[in-house]
Amino acid sequence: MPTQFLTNLVKENAHDDEIWCVAWSPKNEVITGSADSTLKVWDGETGELKGTLSGHHLAVNSVDVNEDGTLAVSTSLDSQVRIWDLSTLQQKKVLEIEPMQAWGAKFSPDSKQILTGSSSGNLHIYNVETGLKDKTFEGRGHFAMCVAWSPNGAYVACGTEAASDSATVLLFEVATGKLLHSYKGHAMTVRSIAFSPDSTKLVSGSDDGRVMIYDTVHGDTIRALSGHSSWVISVALSNDGVHLASGSSDHKVKLWDLVADQCIDTLDGHTGQVWGLAWNKQGNKAVSVAEDRSIRYYSSTSA
Repeated sequence: MPTQFLTNLVKENAHDDEIWCVAWSPKNEVITGSADSTLKVWDGETGELKGTLSGHHLAVNSVDVNEDGTLAVSTSLDSQVRIWDLSTLQQKKVLEIEPMQAWGAKFSPDSKQILTGSSSGNLHIYNVETGLKDKTFEGRGHFAMCVAWSPNGAYVACGTEAASDSATVLLFEVATGKLLHSYKGHAMTVRSIAFSPDSTKLVSGSDDGRVMIYDTVHGDTIRALSGHSSWVISVALSNDGVHLASGSSDHKVKLWDLVADQCIDTLDGHTGQVWGLAWNKQGNKAVSVAEDRSIRYYSSTSA
C-alpha cells in the first residue's frame, strides 16, 4: 500500500507577503523566501523561527541550500545573488548580476559553484569563493524560468518560457557545455524542474497543468502526470526517488508514488497558489509554501 501523508504543522502569516520559495537543509532547517524581500530560517521539526535573513531589496524568487547545510543562496527581483552563512545567519557574499540575468539559483553538488538562469535563456555558473563567472551555457533565447543541477554533477537543466505553441526543457552536459537534449512535452511555460536522486530522470511542472518525467540518458519522455486543474508551478522529488510532490495554482499539493505510478494523495489547506515545495533529507517529510503566506508541513504515516 502506498505511503500516506498527513499535515502535521501549519505556520500562518509566516511572512509579510507571498512566500515564493523554500528549501530544506540537511541540518533540518527550512528556509523560505518571500515577496517581502526577506528569507527566514525555521526549525524543520518544531517550525520555530530561528532567524531572518535581510539584504534583498525586492521579492526573493528562489532559495537553495548546499550539500552540508552550511550555506544558502538566494535570487531576487533586485538582480542580486546573495550567499548566506546559515550557522551565523549572516550574509557571506553578494554577486552583482545584470538585470534579469539571475532568475533562480542552485548549488553544484560539491557546493563550489552556483548555477543561474536568465531572461536571455542562457545559464551561467559562478564560483562561490570568487564570485566570478566560470561558464555559460547557450540557451535557445527563451527565458530560463527555472534551473536544476543533477546530483551526480554531470548535468544542468532549465525550463523555459513558452514560445509559439510550446515550452522547452533543456539538458546540458557540464563538462563540455553541450546541449544534450531538448524536451518539448509542455504546451505552456515551464515553472519548475527537478532531477531524480540517481540523475537518470528529470521532472518538470508547467502552466499546462501537467508534470512531465524525462529520461536524461536517452532523451525520451517517460510519462506525463495529470491531475491538477491549473498551472503546476512547483515540483520536488524525495531523496529516495520514490515520491514526487507537485504544487499548483489550484491551491493543492499532490503527492505521487513513482514506483506505483499513481497519485497517492491530494493535500488541501492552502488558499493561494503553491509556489514552493521541498523534502527533508530522509524523504519522509515535505513542506509547501504559498501565496497565502503560510508554510505547511507534511509527514508520512510511517515517519
